[in-house]
Amino acid sequence: MRIFKPVYLFLICISFPIFAEGPNGSGEWKEYGLKEVLGRLKFYAFAKIAQSVRTGARFDQELSVRETLCEENFPKLEGEFQCALLKASTIEEPEVSTEEVKNPSTGLTQSKTIPSIPTKGKWYEGRTLAGKGVLSVPTKDGTGDLKLFYLVDGRLSHYFFENKIIVFDWKGQELSTILIVKVDSQLRPLGGKEYFFP
Repeated sequence: MRIFKPVYLFLICISFPIFAEGPNGSGEWKEYGLKEVLGRLKFYAFAKIAQSVRTGARFDQELSVRETLCEENFPKLEGEFQCALLKASTIEEPEVSTEEVKNPSTGLTQSKTIPSIPTKGKWYEGRTLAGKGVLSVPTKDGTGDLKLFYLVDGRLSHYFFENKIIVFDWKGQELSTILIVKVDSQLRPLGGKEYFFP
C-alpha cells in the first residue's frame, strides 16, 4: 500500500480549497439570468415585495439617520447603502463626538464638540405589505432616493433604488443572503444576483 508523502498531501490541499468563500472569509456573489432569478423569487416572496414597492407610502415624519460603517465582509450595495439602515432601531439622531483641541490663546487643551452630519430622511410609521415602516433616504451624490421597507420587528425587508429591488433574507438577527433584482418600469424581473454571507 502506497503512503502519501507530506509534500503530496500539501499539493492536494492547495489544489482543492476546502471552503467556497472569497478572500479573507468574505461572502460571494452569484449572477443570475432571467430564468435563474425567477427560480429564486418564490423563496423571497418577491410578488409581495414588488407590490409593496408599487404601493409606496405617504411619509409623515422627518428624521436623521446615524451613519454606521459596515463590516468588512458586507458587500457594497446600490445607492450608497449604509448599515445603519439595516434595522429601524438605528435610525435616529447621530451621536455627538468630542475632540481634544489646544486653545492658542491660553495654551490649554480643551474638549471641542463635533456634531456629525446627519442624513435626512422621511419616515412612514404605518403598516405595509412588508411589515411596518418605510424610510426614504436621499443618496449623498443626489442621484435618487432609497425607499426602504421594514419588517414588523424592525429588520430591513427590502429597498428600491432606480431600477433595482434589493431583498434581505434574515436568519434570526443575522443576514443570510441578499438578492438584487433588476426590474423594468412595471417592476417585472429582468435578471439579478445573490450574495451569500460566509
